[in-house]
Amino acid sequence: MPIKPMASTVVQLPPAAETGRGGKKMDPKKLRQAGEDFEALFINQLLQTMRRTIFPAKIMGEAPGKDIYQSLFDRELSKKMAHQGGLGLGKVLVQKVLEKEKGRAGQETGASPPVLPVRTGGGSRL
Repeated sequence: MPIKPMASTVVQLPPAAETGRGGKKMDPKKLRQAGEDFEALFINQLLQTMRRTIFPAKIMGEAPGKDIYQSLFDRELSKKMAHQGGLGLGKVLVQKVLEKEKGRAGQETGASPPVLPVRTGGGSRL
């Protein structure tokens, strides 16, 4: 039984999908703050996960509110770590978003929109 090739069609994305929400440009300061906040959240999750893997210190005992103070400490520690560079995750995310934004700006200045190949048609695929 012969295998029929799948037809290939080219689809162009509409300009509204390229520019993002409302066609607004991104504010680099807000973007950096969002990257730092995301990294702080990520570090906080790491700290919480690491704390669950160790036995509680007997020196601290089971003081009332200990868990609350521990979570507040972890949150502030993660914010400080992210602000001072942390793991570098926030910087990488910001860099990638800015690169993508520059690519979009280049497309708006006259370059054609990105072309995505889409497979259509019948035929069986093994």
